Order: sequence, then C-alpha cells, then structure tokens
Amino acid sequence: MEEIRIKASVRKEAGTSEAKRLRRSKFIPGVVYGKDINTLIKIEKSELKYLKAHHFSENILISLEIKNEESFQNISVLLKDYQLNPLTEEVIHLDFIKVSLEEKVAVEVPLEIKGSPKGVKAGGVLERVLWNLKVECLPKDIPESIVVDVSELDVGDSIHVGDLVLPLGVIALTEPKEVVVTVLMPMKEEEAVSEEEVVEEPEVIKEKPKEEKETSKEEES
Repeated sequence: MEEIRIKASVRKEAGTSEAKRLRRSKFIPGVVYGKDINTLIKIEKSELKYLKAHHFSENILISLEIKNEESFQNISVLLKDYQLNPLTEEVIHLDFIKVSLEEKVAVEVPLEIKGSPKGVKAGGVLERVLWNLKVECLPKDIPESIVVDVSELDVGDSIHVGDLVLPLGVIALTEPKEVVVTVLMPMKEEEAVSEEEVVEEPEVIKEKPKEEKETSKEEES
C-alpha cells in the first residue's frame, strides 16, 4: 500500500486556549500515542492535503516526522481519530497511534462494490449490508479497499464475508457468515380490496318465539 509522509513538531502546552492559538497560527493540534510514546504535536494545515487526498482514512500507513528542537524522529503511525468543527467542518484535532511494521494490526477497510448484478437487470434490488470489513494484517499490507464483484449476483443471491477474495497476508476478523451484499425482489404493494366484492356474513340462527316453543313441546308429547 502507499505510504504518505507528514511533518509535525512537538508542542509542550496543552489546553483549549493553546489549541485555539495554534489554529489561529495555521497549525492543527494532535497527539501520538503507543507502547512507548505519548507526545503532543502540532501539524501545519498545509500538511493535511496528504490526509485529505485519502479522505482521512484510518487505514493509510503514515510516516510521521516529528521535530523536537534540533532533533528529528521518524515513526510509522495510523490515523486513529480526528475531530471536525461542527460549523465549518474543518479539522481541529488529530490522533495518531504508533505501529510496528513487524506486528499485525486490526483495522477497518472500506468495501468497494464493482459491477452491475444480473438480478438487478431482471428487476431485483441490490441491498448493501456491510460497508467496511475488519481485517488483521501487517501495516504495510493494509489494503486501501477490498473490491466486491457483484456482476454474477442473481435475484436471491448473496455474497458473504467468507466469499471475499482478500489480498495476500490479510485475514478477515468479521464472521464469515456475515452478508456483505444481496439482491432481493422489490416488495409488491398489497392489492386493495375491490368495492364490488361483497363479504358474505354467516347466517344467524334466531331463537324461536315463545309460542312456537310451546307448540313444539305439545306435538312431541
């Protein structure tokens, strides 16, 4: 997979006021954490173009160059989380997690639907159940996406996680029986009952009048 490079600097102060000051200076506050690191950082807004190009995906391996006074440190990280301004939708904070290139990580990878199902051409409806797949692999083996070819799906057919073809070294953590996508027939509206149809009511047996009851008893005797 492609690895992107981002430059950052260590920041010593934390807090809301400091974060606002950094943003006014065209920096984005952030943090890097892991087994042996927990460092506050700041990143120039211009560096965000590399993350934007990948839609701030959490499955892109990043080489983070951290400057601390006169020294530099290069570490491999993944974007763990990011916060947006609710009004402007601008990025206001970034969280990175340090990873080892020799240790497997668990990440979610987007599923990319490809093709036009035969069942849809026959009048069916494509229903997507899963949008992302949780996988485990080495950081360098993380795929940007996993292609799901739905061309051969007919009405009533489904593709399950166990049917997916994964890149070498990538293992699915989602249950194999989970449905990824299926083709269904559209629901038909119930036909309205015609006003001309008459529902026959059951015959009601009425009780005989008292006089008829007495006459019947006399005849029986």
